[in-house]
Amino acid sequence: MLNNLSNSQKNALQIIFVFALLAGAFILLNYLGATKTSKTSSMVRFEVEASGGFALITLKSGDEYIFKSTTVTAPWSKSIKIKSGVTVYLTASNPTATGEITCNIILDGTPWKTESISSPGGGGGAGGCKARNL
Repeated sequence: MLNNLSNSQKNALQIIFVFALLAGAFILLNYLGATKTSKTSSMVRFEVEASGGFALITLKSGDEYIFKSTTVTAPWSKSIKIKSGVTVYLTASNPTATGEITCNIILDGTPWKTESISSPGGGGGAGGCKARNL
């Protein structure tokens, strides 16, 4: 069958075959997700709620940190844009050691880590959310 075709017709069929092969490869790669770019940063929101109205917090998120316990008014929140692959943590404790305290880490608008604890009898009113490599 191909013997009856002219050289220009054979060349045209070869070009069509190559384009069809490339289109199929692109569709397959796209289906498998190989053409998607990975996310380089995320918006992280840290939240602390405390029944007593105050909390002691520590925080680490990329270049931003609060290493020394800092008293904040509850409810408290902070949003930070961070690079992917960064370790973050938030700890919160109740200075009166009574009541309930909750800390949340929200990643790109989706709740990601939550920890709550009640005192007395709940470990002194401390709660913490820790996450690695966002």
